[in-house]
Amino acid sequence: MEQRGVLGHLLQESSKIIGVTIEPDQTRLFLVYLEQLKTWNQSFNLTAITKDEEIIVKHFIDSLAALQAVNMEPGSRVLDIGTGAGFPGIPLKIVRPDLCMTLIEPAHKKSAFLHFIVGLLRLKNVDVFQGTVELFRSTQRSAILYDYLTTRALNPSFIFQKTHDLLCECGKAIIYSAKPFDKNSFPEGWNFVSDYTFQLPHAHGSRTISVFSHCS
Repeated sequence: MEQRGVLGHLLQESSKIIGVTIEPDQTRLFLVYLEQLKTWNQSFNLTAITKDEEIIVKHFIDSLAALQAVNMEPGSRVLDIGTGAGFPGIPLKIVRPDLCMTLIEPAHKKSAFLHFIVGLLRLKNVDVFQGTVELFRSTQRSAILYDYLTTRALNPSFIFQKTHDLLCECGKAIIYSAKPFDKNSFPEGWNFVSDYTFQLPHAHGSRTISVFSHCS
């Protein structure tokens, strides 16, 4: 089996382990994403994870696990904060093209990659914002309220303090972490919904996705 076939098989097999189905045309998009991520990473520091299997499992599959943690309604608006090279936002968008996705990333080079890969993959209804959450909140774009916000990179306390006014009524924050965190550490106005703890395929460790809602 040639290399792309091997990687495609790994992607599909790994996604099934976490209960997510990736269609053949979506597999092709993921492989293009993988190839371009590695190419850009030779010049720019997009990710410290560079091996094919680790990118597939630790970035792609980890990102997609949110689809098991939360039942996102069709057409939901998702705000991915501190997305870096597009995680979890772009993998979620590839598998759920109905989602309306906004990616926030302050680093110029990473934002340039995001614009490039969104165009190359022809992903619709994806907005890339270069800047901080604070800057995003000061723009007209922040007038849009989101059903979900996601983050793999930021401290939960920052999310609780800085993002509640970006969510619609009872919108949910989806926070990726290595382990569950103290449920007593979040401020008033936020409600704990659920923890989804899972094992990454091929012995790449345990992960937890914690879901919180904000209801005024």
